Amino acid sequence: MRHFFSFRRVMSAMLGVVLAVLLVVPCVQAETRTLPKDTKLHPQGWTVGDKVEFKKGTILTTNDLGEVISGTLKDDTFLQPRGWERVINDYYYVSAYAVGSFFPRFHRSFIERSYNMAIPGYGHLRYKGGTLVTFSEQGEVLRGTLAEQATVRLVAGKYGFLTLRENTVLAVYDSGAIRSGVLADDTHLRPIGWRTNLAANDSAGFVKFSAKQAIEFDENGEVAVGTLKEKVTWRSTAGEVVEFPANTVVRFNDEGALVIKTAI
Repeated sequence: MRHFFSFRRVMSAMLGVVLAVLLVVPCVQAETRTLPKDTKLHPQGWTVGDKVEFKKGTILTTNDLGEVISGTLKDDTFLQPRGWERVINDYYYVSAYAVGSFFPRFHRSFIERSYNMAIPGYGHLRYKGGTLVTFSEQGEVLRGTLAEQATVRLVAGKYGFLTLRENTVLAVYDSGAIRSGVLADDTHLRPIGWRTNLAANDSAGFVKFSAKQAIEFDENGEVAVGTLKEKVTWRSTAGEVVEFPANTVVRFNDEGALVIKTAI
């Protein structure tokens, strides 16, 4: 009996600890709702009480604190993407006006002059109004539609930049590495498995990928899926050396490559 009461006391104490933890740690659960009107709200992860305006009639996802996880922007909005340190064209331009005077002594005329000012962006990109953005737990954008083209560093700490098209979706990993986007220019990049599967040896592993086409990367900055600009000799997933024609969409991995969509 003495052991039974001792056991019961231990279990009661443990239950009390569990209940205390549950009361202290909030339940993180996403909720969705439709906005009845244009509404300014706090994105998740922001430490200063600024707000972003989200669009009427769209679905909003919030966390248990009421902070926005994802929502549709009302207007074009400057936001920091995850991995904002990689943003290169870190300035945006605004038009400013100044009124000067031109006169003889007794007749004064005023002249309005306009000029462009470069404003530092501090790692922000302009995301397109009317499109969905998703915020990380740190308050930076993981996925959103670019309102203007952006140039970003592909691999942190290494030379090499991508220019991504306006009006297309840019997605990044939680690490800040680029997950997917649409190239603005034809670009030479290394696919996954380039060290062992590229048949030609004079290209240093680089393959030319087409502009205006979607592209996907792994977290090392190597191409997982992309559209070939030129024909490429590569190893297939069956181990054979094959030639992939230009305009072919190809999925790359360490074992070789697989055609997703053939050239038209």
